[in-house]
Formats: sequence, structure tokens, C-alpha cells
Amino acid sequence: STRRLDDKYSAVFPQPEYGKQFDGSILWNGKLLGADNRTTLTYFWRDSQRMLQLFKAGLDYWSYFNDNKGKVHGVELQSSWKWNKFSINTELTYAKSHMERKNTTVHYDFTDIWATYQPEWEGNIRFTWSPNDKVSIYDEFHYTGEYFTYYGKSKEGPAASYLMGNPVPSLLTMNAGVKWKPVKHFQITLGCNDIFNKGPKLKIWDHVAFEEAGYVNPDFVIQGRTYFATLRYEF
Repeated sequence: STRRLDDKYSAVFPQPEYGKQFDGSILWNGKLLGADNRTTLTYFWRDSQRMLQLFKAGLDYWSYFNDNKGKVHGVELQSSWKWNKFSINTELTYAKSHMERKNTTVHYDFTDIWATYQPEWEGNIRFTWSPNDKVSIYDEFHYTGEYFTYYGKSKEGPAASYLMGNPVPSLLTMNAGVKWKPVKHFQITLGCNDIFNKGPKLKIWDHVAFEEAGYVNPDFVIQGRTYFATLRYEF
């Protein structure tokens, strides 16, 4: 259902997001440092209206609002290296956001807000050893940069605004696994994500926790050590 918020602006929720975007890439495919290398560097930019953003609306529920707008730009790097039985695959993304929300209490002006649950930096690097064409063993590290869980900013300055965003600190996890491909169309993978169980140990800064500032458990507890097994059959 939709609800009219103001007759003057005829605002309803939800409304479709729209905007302009651009991206361009540079690709390299050849020999580098004795390895078969393929690298892609991409620049991206987007200017959006009615952006959907997640926020905590109560003690135990969340909601999306789209009475905001914003711009994001950044770069994404993907690179793969292969030396005979050993390979490295890397991915790195940097995304800088600037968002504004329509303040319905002050003449519908837009005010600066944090982009929620969107880290500026995220990256992954995987090392793989393949003794033959049927078995491969990998070890990887995944990095998720700091991000904010509340959109509001303070008028008391950058430091207060930072704390008001209830930031989650950066997280580095280690994953490992083994893949077995006995025939061309069948593969079995066994592995473990977040080997050192770092995710559930994260704390966030909550400026209103228990009526005083402090670190608390995040509303979305990040999944920790996870064992998995997958079967893939192609036909």
C-alpha cells in the first residue's frame, strides 16, 4: 500500500529509484611476472534519486525509506595470476558515497546523512594450489571496511557525527577449502568460512546504548565460523 505524506509534494512510498550512471574499464590480458595475468580496472559513478536505504525503525524491526538522494563513485580492481599449479585471485572495491535525506520537518530541505551498511572498502584475495586437474586447495582472506548502521549526523561536528552513525569496525576473515572434480561435469567442495570466528565478536559504538555511550552487540550479528559442503553437477 501507499500513503500520501504531503499533498503539496504528492509523496508516496514506495517510489521507484531513478538516476544517471556511468562506468568505464581498462582491461589487460597477458604475461606479467612470469604469470598468466588478467586485470580489469573499472571506474563507476552514479547519481540517484529516491535511493532505498535500510534503517532501524524500532527495537526489533527494520524498514527501508527512499526519500533521499545521493551520489557514489569509486573504483573496482580485479586481477588473476596463474603460475603452473599456483594461482592468486584478487578483488578490491572502493566506493565513496554522499547521501542526503529529505527532512520533512523543516520545509522539505535535504540534509546530509550516512550511507548505511555500505563500507567504503571491501576486498578479497584467494591463493589456490592445484596439484593436478582434479584437486585444488584454496586459502583466502576477505576484508570488509568500516560502515555505519544509523543514517543520522550530528550538528556538533565530525566527531559527534561519526559516533552518531553507530559504526561497525572493519572485519578481516580467513576462509579455506578443497575442491575435487573427478569428472568434467561434477565437483565437490568442502570448506570453512571465518575460520577464527571473528564475525560474532564485532561490537558497534552505540551513542544511546543504556542512556550512555558504549560498545554493544550489533543488531545484525555477523555469521561466524561456518562449515560447508557443496555438490555441483552440470548438464
